[in-house]
Amino acid sequence: MSTLRILAVLPFFALAAPAWADHGGPLASAPLRPLTVALITAGLTFVAVFLLVVIVRLIARQGRGGE
Repeated sequence: MSTLRILAVLPFFALAAPAWADHGGPLASAPLRPLTVALITAGLTFVAVFLLVVIVRLIARQGRGGE
């Protein structure tokens, strides 16, 4: 039974091709250092959490009658 399934899927493997957006060579390497990427990610995460806290506090304040 499993051999029949493998043979049924085999033609689809023949159709597999690299994605058009798969850029090889020098375009595959990242232009930034890993530490720089980590710092940018940490900064953006901090800003997102800060904005989320501000928005939640504003919504909570409106729910209490705008005190």
